[in-house]
Amino acid sequence: RAHLWTRYLYCFFFLMRALTCLSLKERLLLVRTFSLWRIIMKFLFLFFSLLLVLANGFSLLCFFAKSFLSDRPACWEKKINTQ
Repeated sequence: RAHLWTRYLYCFFFLMRALTCLSLKERLLLVRTFSLWRIIMKFLFLFFSLLLVLANGFSLLCFFAKSFLSDRPACWEKKINTQ
């Protein structure tokens, strides 16, 4: 893990040094592009996580609906057989 963080730091310092070579207009374009990319990625992560939660909820709903709507649930059969 420490090795991974050092890679991130090296990339960060390299990009910061590279950005100082660019003009203000070019840096502003990169910052806007990065900000737009971050907003899009946050939206996509949120959308897919909500989709996953809805899919899990729907499968649970179907499971419980099938068990409650069945003709003879397994718990009733045990009670009938013991009498």
